[in-house]
Amino acid sequence: MKKTISLVLSMLMLLSLALTGCAAETQTTANSKEIILQIGNPQMTINGAEKPIDDNDTAPVIVNERTLLPVRAVVEEMGGSVLWNGETKEVTLNYGADEIKLTIDSKTAYLNGEGRELDTAPQIINDRTMLPIRFIAESFTFDVLWDGETQKITITKPETQAETEPETEPAIEPETEAQSKTLVVYFSATGTTKGLAEKVAKVAGADIVELVPSQPYTEADINYNSDCRANREQNDDTARPEIANVIENFDSYDTVIIGHPIWWGTVPRIIYTFMDSYDLSGKDVYMFCTSGSSGISTAVSDVKKYAPDANIIDGMRGTSSTDESQIKSWLEGNGYKK
Repeated sequence: MKKTISLVLSMLMLLSLALTGCAAETQTTANSKEIILQIGNPQMTINGAEKPIDDNDTAPVIVNERTLLPVRAVVEEMGGSVLWNGETKEVTLNYGADEIKLTIDSKTAYLNGEGRELDTAPQIINDRTMLPIRFIAESFTFDVLWDGETQKITITKPETQAETEPETEPAIEPETEAQSKTLVVYFSATGTTKGLAEKVAKVAGADIVELVPSQPYTEADINYNSDCRANREQNDDTARPEIANVIENFDSYDTVIIGHPIWWGTVPRIIYTFMDSYDLSGKDVYMFCTSGSSGISTAVSDVKKYAPDANIIDGMRGTSSTDESQIKSWLEGNGYKK
């Protein structure tokens, strides 16, 4: 009888260890991100869910034995950002602390400022910028697997411990009054500025409002290598894109923090629509932008000229990877107090 009980207990212990191991393995898989693409297929699979690569049925292609694809979808799914400069035909990719710059038809790429030689140059195919995915993925430390039989590319980003742990940097305590004295107002065409604006509002303890255009910007509207809507607006000093929403109680805010992407080296015209609609006189105005390369100094200078009665304070250029400690340092370094 004792031998039977011992045998049962041993089996239960082994089963418990096996289940613990399986649970740990499942958790690791769930915490990673996997993207699967296939040559000629306009769909990609993200952690088992299928979705289009873009709105134009663009599919990966092979050029000179290298895979090219519209990389925006992959980089943004992994948490990075993509900026296109139609004037210079340059693409800037940011992920974490790393930055890649590529130029159409040039085999020279730059990873964090260091030149690298590509086997195949980026190209524009069917009005889409096609980039070498392996170089980009490996530069951002993603794992890349090529299956020649099925012509599938599997890109994996294991989620690190640092990404899953809560942030330890203390943010500025949120406003305790019924309404904050600070308002974050932002415009975001692709979602990158929105993500940064939410971090800024959290650190500043501010209310937040998005400037929603009455006519939303499509991908074609900001395709800067064409005669797109954004290019036409930026070339027209009188352009004032209409804003669909209204900011309530704007006059009650002492400080306004304006966020925007950089278009043609300065603010998008919709920011001027906002300044035409609301009086910034006497308010402290902080500015931040999202940009892969262009600074914010021209935008700040332009806003100072347009709103001379406001106290315009030096701005911050950020990306999707800008963290709360950097935002806090910028605000407090420029005299921000709740």
